[in-house]
Amino acid sequence: MKAVVKAGRGKRRYLLFHLTVEGGFKPEAEEVRKAVYEAYRRFFGLTGLSQAELAWIGYMENLGFGILRCSHRAVSSLRAALAITGRLNGRKARICTVRVSGTRKALKEVLSQVKSS
Repeated sequence: MKAVVKAGRGKRRYLLFHLTVEGGFKPEAEEVRKAVYEAYRRFFGLTGLSQAELAWIGYMENLGFGILRCSHRAVSSLRAALAITGRLNGRKARICTVRVSGTRKALKEVLSQVKSS
């Protein structure tokens, strides 16, 4: 099987976000994932969602941090979609972008610093 040429695969960015919900409520990862995808779809439509190549990498419920992957061209639109997410399960919520990186490793280093502090 022939290897995929890196240039043909597309450039990806990883986005670290922090979720704060009213009353200290800790939502499950699946609820957060659905809210993020729905916000992006409402804001940019299905075509925008498919072009963004959005992928859920993970979410730490205890810390409120999560990682998303998208194409390098969709970073600013993903940040906007996260910013307009105002409610989660009927509670006020705020999703802030902490950092954008080209690798998961860099974001995991940031998370390890957050865990230790």
